[in-house]
Amino acid sequence: MKKMIFSTVLLFVSLFTVSAGEKTSEDFSSGEMPQGWKGVKGAWEISGGAMSGKELEADHHGAVFMIPDAHTDSSFSCRFQLNGAKGFGLSYNHLKGHLFRVKVNRGGVELSLDKDKKDPASKPMSFGKAEVKIEPGVWYELTCEVKGDTVELECAGEKLSGTHDKLAMEKTGYRFVVAGESVLIDEVSFSSSK
Repeated sequence: MKKMIFSTVLLFVSLFTVSAGEKTSEDFSSGEMPQGWKGVKGAWEISGGAMSGKELEADHHGAVFMIPDAHTDSSFSCRFQLNGAKGFGLSYNHLKGHLFRVKVNRGGVELSLDKDKKDPASKPMSFGKAEVKIEPGVWYELTCEVKGDTVELECAGEKLSGTHDKLAMEKTGYRFVVAGESVLIDEVSFSSSK
């Protein structure tokens, strides 16, 4: 009987570990870009134990950096510092386009569902905004958790959340977006599950 209970507990723990997903953390102390992570637009580099990103005028687009991680539910966090950038964002995509994003600028934080570019009637939908002063040169922590049809965000002491059935779809990973020059990013950490 004891063996059966132990086996059942061990099976439950194994299943929980697999479903919870493995945590990935990066503090850029190695000076190397993690495999598969890449800048899509703009200029990105690692220096002084952090990653920096800035928009390039020639791109006619904000700087974009991609971290691949196919998932449905996830927990994501990073630290960031505005150093001249007009704005900074964390964007989630699904297989066919943009899904939702976090926008940060010196006046606050916003969480919103993206417009479906393939649907002419679609419009972006704001889940909420928080007015908070984001000081240049100061480190802030951003955390974003997606579970089913709900997303919860915390940034600079402010909390926002939103619910929509589209949030439950599979996502392709995480994207940093920078408008202007520049943003420092450090201590990126995420875990996910399908």
